[in-house]
Amino acid sequence: MPSIWIIILYLLVKSNYLKKFLIYLGFILLLISSLPIVPTCLEKFFHSDSYRISNHLKRPAYVLVPGAGATADAHFPTTKSLQRALYGKKLSEQFSIPLIFSGGLAADLLPKYFVLEHSNFLTDVVSETTYDMAKNLKKLINIHDGPLLLATDPIHHKRTILALKKQNFDILIPDNYKTNINSNYSIIPSVHSIHHFNDIIYEVLGIIWYYFTGKI
Repeated sequence: MPSIWIIILYLLVKSNYLKKFLIYLGFILLLISSLPIVPTCLEKFFHSDSYRISNHLKRPAYVLVPGAGATADAHFPTTKSLQRALYGKKLSEQFSIPLIFSGGLAADLLPKYFVLEHSNFLTDVVSETTYDMAKNLKKLINIHDGPLLLATDPIHHKRTILALKKQNFDILIPDNYKTNINSNYSIIPSVHSIHHFNDIIYEVLGIIWYYFTGKI
């Protein structure tokens, strides 16, 4: 993502000196973001204090599965959505509590991929963002029912928790959240690392935007 911004700036600036500077800067950023150790260390910001709200002391009332979109043809949930839903289903069975699928089309599609009794899940097909989900959950459940157990990626914890707490929900994360953390301290460049780095940039910008717009 940063490299794309640099390319855009490169096309806009007139100075040959600045163009050369942007080329070098873009190369350096691309190299840094391709090293797995970089996003691994940066991601710790999103779950460094997660142990404080893990479910070792409280029993959750619902498992919340935030959707991660559907395919372009709108027929299938994305792989990330399915992974979250599968994780949520395991948690639901472990604690014998209902699931909540949230996130537009993904929330509508996900229950169809699992054998679920209708009484075991709720769906929020209206929400398209994390903030929408936090706000619209009040229409589905009572805040006083008990804590929500998150079934999402560790990198998504921070923004989701802040948005839900802004709406006065009590939030928990699974005790085994560390098993879902992608810890790779390699210094061998990889394309996956670039995608991981871009996800981090997206979350950072999301948190900043939510903060200045009063959503967290």
